[in-house]
Amino acid sequence: MLTVQSTLSSVSCPKCNKITSKIHSRYARIIQDLPVSGQPVELHLLSRKWFCDKADCSVRIFTERYEGISANGRRTFRAEELLRKIAFSTSCLAAEKVAHAAHIPVSHDTLLAIVRRTELNPEVSPFPRFG
Repeated sequence: MLTVQSTLSSVSCPKCNKITSKIHSRYARIIQDLPVSGQPVELHLLSRKWFCDKADCSVRIFTERYEGISANGRRTFRAEELLRKIAFSTSCLAAEKVAHAAHIPVSHDTLLAIVRRTELNPEVSPFPRFG
């Protein structure tokens, strides 16, 4: 378990890019990352919400952004990508067992959700379509 907290005194609004230093509130998130030395890793992220001062901006309150973690995600991008590769390589029930063996605790339902939200770029088949 690692505790992570930003030391920034100001951030920019994700919508209008105006810099703000007005903190709205604080909250904690638990983020799953890839294991280290065979041990599962949890990041306890102490995050903040900020006010956007710009009058014509549609965002009034926004969450602090971190590189490698989505604004509302529960795992790092690299952990999500590894789970996606495992889930696409086999059934989600088997993928759950593989992920647990790799010290990444996750349910088969979560793996199925990862598969469902993945955008696929269909490749053009080299074979002609008949009919």
